[in-house]
Amino acid sequence: MKSARRITIGLALALLVTGCAGRDDVIVLDNRVYTLQRQIQQLKEETDGIKNQVAGRTAQLEKKIEASQQPLLEKQASSWNELEGLKGRLQGLQGRLDSLEFSQKRDTAPRAALETLSRELKDLQGRVQRLEQTAPPAPAAAQATKTEKPSEPAKESKETKEERAEEKGPEKAKPASPEEVFQQARSAGKKKNYEEAHKKYSEYLKQAPQGKHREEALFGLAESLGELKEQEEAILAYQKLIKSFPKSPYVPEALLRQASLFITLKDSGSAKLILEKLIKEYPKTDQAQTARKKMKAI
Repeated sequence: MKSARRITIGLALALLVTGCAGRDDVIVLDNRVYTLQRQIQQLKEETDGIKNQVAGRTAQLEKKIEASQQPLLEKQASSWNELEGLKGRLQGLQGRLDSLEFSQKRDTAPRAALETLSRELKDLQGRVQRLEQTAPPAPAAAQATKTEKPSEPAKESKETKEERAEEKGPEKAKPASPEEVFQQARSAGKKKNYEEAHKKYSEYLKQAPQGKHREEALFGLAESLGELKEQEEAILAYQKLIKSFPKSPYVPEALLRQASLFITLKDSGSAKLILEKLIKEYPKTDQAQTARKKMKAI
């Protein structure tokens, strides 16, 4: 303020010295400078007000998300514990069932085979008796040769093979590794299956919170939330990426998408601030060119 007045007075004095201006000119110049200063001050106040609004809105969104996620996380933890308990009970029951089925087959298979052999033995004895009654008497050596038959090796029954296979038990499926979960999330995103992508990216970040794909996973998570019309959560997810990886190549695109989401939410003030930041910090990027066009359209 003082420096502006000094400049005005200097100009007025110079004009007076040269004879080109009078007292009225000095007053007019002083009033114009004062008016410009008031306008600058008003612009600063409006800018500070917009910044405070953005900060307040962001804080409200963060609190809202935390408040909405806390019951969900607690419910998920409770459901997970309950599920693990049910899995344990199911495995125990399955083991008992397998044991009972094995015992039943082990007991019934020999019994059935014994009954079959008993019936065949009785049938053979009846046939031998009938042959002895109808055939002429034979020498003792020949008769002994006929009656004595070489024993055949016992064949392994089908039931025995099944019992051996059941004793080994079914192979349990291994849980997917973080790398596999990430690839599943990426594949779902490419196929525009954003619900599955959101689920898998969240699962990966939970399994590997400091994993090597965390940067891309955060971007994919935010992208899937935006496509699912969860604008506020998507804005916060992009902000988490920007804070965690400020030098990431994903940052310009994350800023541009944040601005677009604010425009969707009818918050043009916040959108302008983000677009200005994008243009200022990344002026040579394709995203900055798009941001300049959006600034004109707002």
